[in-house]
Amino acid sequence: MFLRLVSALTDGLCALQCVREAPQRSVYTTLVCEGIGMQWLERGMPVRGEIAEFVRQVLRHSGGRGYGALTEAVAVLEGRETADRLDRQVRREVYAVESRPVLELPGVFDADMQRKAWDLLLHGSVPQPVLYSVLAGELRIALPDGESALGLFVHLVEQNAQSDGLPPALVLVEVVAALGSSQAVALRAWSDEWAKVAGLADALRERRAHIACHAEPDGTVPRALVVMVDPAYDRTDRIYVRHWVNAAAGFWQPRAFAPEETTLDGLGPAVLRAVRHGEAQWAGGTDDSPVHVEFVLPHALLNHDVARLKVAADALEPLPLDLRYYIHLRSLDRMRARDARQRELWRKRWRTFQEAPAAETYRWDGVADPLTSWKERLRDNPRATGVILQHPAERGRGLEALKVALTEGVGLVVWDRRPDMPQSVELLQLLLGHSPGQLPFKVHQLRVRAETEEVGRLLVGRYIAFLWDDPNRLVDCEEMPA
Repeated sequence: MFLRLVSALTDGLCALQCVREAPQRSVYTTLVCEGIGMQWLERGMPVRGEIAEFVRQVLRHSGGRGYGALTEAVAVLEGRETADRLDRQVRREVYAVESRPVLELPGVFDADMQRKAWDLLLHGSVPQPVLYSVLAGELRIALPDGESALGLFVHLVEQNAQSDGLPPALVLVEVVAALGSSQAVALRAWSDEWAKVAGLADALRERRAHIACHAEPDGTVPRALVVMVDPAYDRTDRIYVRHWVNAAAGFWQPRAFAPEETTLDGLGPAVLRAVRHGEAQWAGGTDDSPVHVEFVLPHALLNHDVARLKVAADALEPLPLDLRYYIHLRSLDRMRARDARQRELWRKRWRTFQEAPAAETYRWDGVADPLTSWKERLRDNPRATGVILQHPAERGRGLEALKVALTEGVGLVVWDRRPDMPQSVELLQLLLGHSPGQLPFKVHQLRVRAETEEVGRLLVGRYIAFLWDDPNRLVDCEEMPA
């Protein structure tokens, strides 16, 4: 049905003067793009191919809003009567399909039901990244990239029913309604009508309640790129880099991408490729919230300077990663551990930390606190939620103390990566006095100052290591093959 819509719109538009003639066509595409916030560059193809690709991109970019923008731009350039005639022509061509009998199987809709759903989805769009996140969590199946709600419906309409008997396309309709579509009431009525005939009203009621719970955003979850670096441990410098993209703030539904093999020297280009995947997933919505880039690293790499990896920009000189994103560290060893007790300690301290600024902050200087007493201090005080290392997390310096803190469940650790910089400790102490919701932003501010001010190379923001390890945001980090 999506392809039928593209074809019908292409036919109608190519018959119009505002599209046939190149100068006016440029005005037309600009009006449409401005209406939906999309960018478009001419492909240099014949007119029909050019318009077909333009229509496809517009509909995928913003679903129902895209259809409206295509017809409204015609109204601006050729009048309302022409735009209405185009709309009637498109609907006639798209809806003029042979009706198929309703099969007595859950998950199959007749042509009339499909037309109703299509109309409702076309005129009640929701942000694409949020839709993908919630729908992927509900269906647990792979979804195609770049599709609007309507495109997803077309993709899912013939797929097998879920374990509760509900077809994936109907679950999509329910998710769109739960996410605040302007057509929510009509969408739910459509679902109710089908479920009643199919004898699945109870299943729909249960699924609707489940979707309502999971469609409520969690304010602690950001848009994020998670980059895991795993050494090969084979006496070479090989590393495996895996990454996940969390498309929508408020919903933890990270999507995994293929791993690649490289070296530490090649980590920057690998991260740049991961950032490009992230940018594609974050497009299609109006969310401008900060993006977090989380590096999941083994103990031996936690002191590596990942915040200043270079990423390409429009300028000739690549920018450090920390100018564009909030950067922090996570522990691969702890995330990979199977120790249930350690995982529960981690969750408990994090919950305590979320209640207020780091309830108690411990410093480790390696002199007053030998490792044994350091471990006892942390174990005896579950309200110690933040740790400052007075030495870098390197073997023989602060790394052993960091390992102890991680084992005891601490999720917030900061240090200066430079050796012998005790004067940084007081600034780090002040930093940890901020509320949990402010901390990533404050660290980002320090880093931006250090990148942009003339004396930046002397500032702690250039060297700060910030471990922000949320136990509620895990990724699948099984060991890579050697």
